[in-house]
Amino acid sequence: MIQTATVVEALYYILTKIKRADKIKLVKLIYLADKLHLLRYGRTITNDDYYAMENGPVGTTVKDVLSFDSFNITSSGYKYASRLLKKIDKNNFEANPNAKVSFDMLSESDKGVLDFIIDKFGKMSQWKLVEYTHKYPEWYQYQDLFKEGLTRRERIETKELLSTIKNDPLLVPKAHISESKKLLTGNFD
Repeated sequence: MIQTATVVEALYYILTKIKRADKIKLVKLIYLADKLHLLRYGRTITNDDYYAMENGPVGTTVKDVLSFDSFNITSSGYKYASRLLKKIDKNNFEANPNAKVSFDMLSESDKGVLDFIIDKFGKMSQWKLVEYTHKYPEWYQYQDLFKEGLTRRERIETKELLSTIKNDPLLVPKAHISESKKLLTGNFD
């Protein structure tokens, strides 16, 4: 089950480190963090549902939180996001400097992965991140459909996030990925 509070805390955590970011950059950083956490530990941080969209993989709850979409997130999630995330303009965000957060929804491994992603990708522009995330097979498999205007979004199954690419900073040994897949699927045969 997706915990909106976890998504909000992950976004807030990133913003406390990089200060300001636009929606696309935040969506991509959370995607990369979810992907790496899944590769390393057999679960994502947010448990979000992912779709391939024109600008790359998108977590639906992350997108809804950043849109302050009160229709698609719970009222408590909306209030929490409003308290922690400061919307500068239509697409840019900062961490609310007056918010006090204990990060109860984030584990130590969650924070460690978020720190790694911030370190590796936090300085990249949103469009460089879009270009980078287009390399992963979970998006790349739909590239032609997007180019030809035949789709607006395609579902990405969580197990598809267990992919890596050549020279990937997210690279995890294949044996480890196999163990993570067993944890994800519950299939230990």
